[in-house]
Amino acid sequence: MSLATIPLSEPAAQQSLHVAVQKAYSTNAHSQFQLNVTFTARPGVTILIGHSGAGKTTLLRSIAGLCHPEKGRILSGKRVLFDSEKKIAVEPAQRRVGFVFQDLALFPHLTVEENVSYGLRKWNVRERARSVEAILESFQIASLRRRLPREISGGEQQRVALARSLVIEPSVLLLDEPLSSLDPHTKAEIIDDLRAWNETHRIPMLYVTHNQEEVFALGERAISLEQGRIMAEGAPIEVVTTAHRHSIAQIAGFENLFDAVVTKVQERDGVMICRLVGSAIDIQMPLARLTGATPYHVGIRADEILLATHPPDILNRYNLIHGKVKQISYSGQKAELLIDAGLEFRVNLNEGLPKALGNNDNVWMIIRPQACHLIRSKRLRACHRLFVFICNRNTSRSPIAEAICNAEIARRLKLPQEMLSQSGIHAVSAGLAANAGAPMAIEAQEALHSFNVPVPAHRSQNLTADLVARAELIFCMTESQRQIAEKMFPDAASKMLCLKPGFDLEDPHTNGNEGFARLAQQLQEIMPSLVDRLVPPIETAERCG
Repeated sequence: MSLATIPLSEPAAQQSLHVAVQKAYSTNAHSQFQLNVTFTARPGVTILIGHSGAGKTTLLRSIAGLCHPEKGRILSGKRVLFDSEKKIAVEPAQRRVGFVFQDLALFPHLTVEENVSYGLRKWNVRERARSVEAILESFQIASLRRRLPREISGGEQQRVALARSLVIEPSVLLLDEPLSSLDPHTKAEIIDDLRAWNETHRIPMLYVTHNQEEVFALGERAISLEQGRIMAEGAPIEVVTTAHRHSIAQIAGFENLFDAVVTKVQERDGVMICRLVGSAIDIQMPLARLTGATPYHVGIRADEILLATHPPDILNRYNLIHGKVKQISYSGQKAELLIDAGLEFRVNLNEGLPKALGNNDNVWMIIRPQACHLIRSKRLRACHRLFVFICNRNTSRSPIAEAICNAEIARRLKLPQEMLSQSGIHAVSAGLAANAGAPMAIEAQEALHSFNVPVPAHRSQNLTADLVARAELIFCMTESQRQIAEKMFPDAASKMLCLKPGFDLEDPHTNGNEGFARLAQQLQEIMPSLVDRLVPPIETAERCG
């Protein structure tokens, strides 16, 4: 798409971000990276995915004005931020582009309120106070206004960083892995707040993440980058399932993914040996269930590889791999390395580099067997599938159905339940008239406990267009709920079904604990046959181990 043909008549509140840029830079003395992308980010959240070094952060920095492309044009609505031909390069402070960095970059000597108001120094006192108060309330940090960053938690610091970027009323918001260091509960709360803010303001937001839950929780569209090029663009479910195999692996948490052949099984020791295809590298890893001649891959996270500059004195000949440093890049305090060991490994060092380590230096990688994960080839091609259970308030019936369904899916796939969202096959729940953020009913939790079903962390949410678009099937507890949902989203009527056709699963509150127990029993009886139809056979969808 040529930016010269982009219409410049969008309403102010619905202005898109239009980007067409080329930027090259040297990664070392012998190679050069080039970012070459063209896309439009409409109001809402566009997720950027791709492995480290794909060009995501460089793209964000170019949009923010922290670095300048050699060629191209960047427009926010009809406002030109950068144009190489016309020699236009608006200063970062004048672009109205908010940027939330991975390391937050809060001023340590300023209070929460002073950090948030920093970008409003030229506003009049009344307007500054009004805007700061509103954003502090929106992100639930008003009570922290007098504290310094070191006096609040990591999640609270992240809220401050988001509030500081949003209080300036940006026309574009850029977020570079803003939630990567947070626990799942805190992350879920902040995602809810960010989603609520986005529904009100509707500006283009580019969000870099490696976390699949964030992709689907926030993303309205997604772009997959590989080697500085756009490999896929569209709805998150489409991009994730059609992107390059290694990009999918990284979303699931594996920056390193290698074809592998199992060469030895040592049942007594509970381990097996895999040869990485195309190399002489043997990897020792925990014993896993094997099936026939199914192709396998070994997945290893980049931050689980230890690095030594001299050969360590250890006895085990497996999982000690010699290589040479091919490339070094930085993201905040983290160093990201490419190691050439016949195969290319990605290594993340959170504490920075050993002194004097540079390109072409010898290194030895040490990988714990427990850090190696065997993955079936067909598993990587499995379609990501989302099932949604619906009731009125999303505090009793649908959360019980969600929990029982996920427990059954996990059992079928032989996966820990916490990995279901990474597997791409899982269930969520929503309401038609929910009080957003309400917890699951105590009686519902007790009913799940009585059937030994894990109780998920739950905050009620309503059925949204985004959730409907991502869902493969939507199951309602009653026929009347199905009809209401169909009227709300008529284009998705074919997805909407009664969980038990011809039978309504009524609200159990009127019968107390006994009603909840009976509902849980009914759902336990319904779910096995339902999951039989929803989940592919284990031999085509199983992750080993």
